[in-house]
Amino acid sequence: MPLFQRKNIMFKAIQTSVSGLLASTVRFNTAANNIVNAHVKSTPGASASSGGAFNASYSPQHVAQSTTIGGGVRAAVVPVSPASLTVFDPTSPLSNAQGLVNTPNVSLPAEISELTRASQAYKANAKVLKTLDDTFKTLLKI
Repeated sequence: MPLFQRKNIMFKAIQTSVSGLLASTVRFNTAANNIVNAHVKSTPGASASSGGAFNASYSPQHVAQSTTIGGGVRAAVVPVSPASLTVFDPTSPLSNAQGLVNTPNVSLPAEISELTRASQAYKANAKVLKTLDDTFKTLLKI
């Protein structure tokens, strides 16, 4: 195989690994954001236009990954549906007359698991880049 074809293959492999690094970063940041905002509460049924007490609830997100043409992945942040769950918390200053509040639809164990998976995916892609770097250096010595 000619040298220019080997270089082209190497560059595509690098591009694929970098897209994996970027996708892992988006996944990690999204999960961390969900964890930080998991306890944000709001009053059920209240809105800014209703004139009542209003506290915008956090809308959790998750990452949808898809493959790209030519290799690699794309990470798109999409909202979780339903965004909130109504729970009984009469001690909250945001509770309605029935003692209900909205909390973000976030599962802390699932988000911690997502942090771990994103971290492992990042490490794997970084290792691939290191291996490609070593291979490329060897290729250039030939």
